[in-house]
Amino acid sequence: MRPNPPLRWAAGLRQARRGRMAVVGVLAVTLVAGVVALGVPFTTTPPPVAVASPAIEAALTTPPPDRAPERTITAVDFRARTPEQVRQARQESLRSSRKAAVRQMRTRIIQVARKQIGDRYVAGHMGPDAFDCSGFTRYVYKMATGRTLPHSSRAQYTKVKRIKKSQAQPGDLVFFFRNGAHHVGIYVGKNKMIDAPGVGGKVRVSPITGSWWSRSYTGMGRILPA
Repeated sequence: MRPNPPLRWAAGLRQARRGRMAVVGVLAVTLVAGVVALGVPFTTTPPPVAVASPAIEAALTTPPPDRAPERTITAVDFRARTPEQVRQARQESLRSSRKAAVRQMRTRIIQVARKQIGDRYVAGHMGPDAFDCSGFTRYVYKMATGRTLPHSSRAQYTKVKRIKKSQAQPGDLVFFFRNGAHHVGIYVGKNKMIDAPGVGGKVRVSPITGSWWSRSYTGMGRILPA
């Protein structure tokens, strides 16, 4: 007896389903075989992460030699300083700059004074090639520092800061005659000065010690800061 059409239809569905499952099984087996052939482990576990050794990590994080780590340290130190420390540092920088400027002026004073060696002494003259003693110091200071000293050794003596001979530096003034400053020269160091000595003389390097000079010595005077 033949089965009726609905039964034949249901049997066809079951047969088609079994065919599809067989195909899926074949594909699965093929996939697994391919993965194994390629050497890839058939697992869902994520691959291990490579961890650098401490030596390699230090090498990677250390800055190259051409960098200047000290700049970073300096910047950090600067930011870490208190306002008072910053103010003191600025003041120290200003003092250093002033001292450097004074040293340059003192050097310039000696240079200008030496250039006048050999010029004639003429009473009342202030240069450029003939001088009396205070005219000579006035001319040198004006040319070297821009300062204008009075044209009188006595008046110049009232403008200076009195200092000891042991404190004298090149460029300071040295005065003579104990009962008044009647002669002045420019100290150049090592107990010597450049001065315009008197009538018939010329600008020269003279000692500030010795029998006559010691008897006549008045003192040292400073125009510029130390």
